[in-house]
Amino acid sequence: MSAQPTLEERRALEDALLDYLTAVDALDDLDGMVACFTEDAVLDLSGLDLDVFEGAQAIRGFYEQVFKTMSHHMHTMTNFRVTEYAPGAARCHAYVCGMGRSQEGTDIQVYVYYDLRMRRTDRGWKIAHFYEAPKLPMPDSVAQVHKSN
Repeated sequence: MSAQPTLEERRALEDALLDYLTAVDALDDLDGMVACFTEDAVLDLSGLDLDVFEGAQAIRGFYEQVFKTMSHHMHTMTNFRVTEYAPGAARCHAYVCGMGRSQEGTDIQVYVYYDLRMRRTDRGWKIAHFYEAPKLPMPDSVAQVHKSN
């Protein structure tokens, strides 16, 4: 992968990530959340000392717990970059500030980066492999809220 995407393709890739952020912030649409991923996607949260989830059903199970556990979410994204591109496949990086509050009142604020492998499907660009890791040290509140899931 070495070609550069057109501006239209770059925008479509960025929109796919924004669709994910919007879905995770809504905390109420599991179908919409899972629709951001390919059926065989991998959600790798090992960089956060959490689990790796393989396939749409495992990913759905993780977000089902997140949606039950959290009362509020807000993610902002910056520094979006397409680092590898070929027609039908791309790799993208972005910095994300994620904030939330658990149902029990625990506040979380993290500064992470996403390393995404995207695949073009008949439904547009989807996340095929999602890796997340800290840009700044992780607060203890992440483990308090998400390790038990």
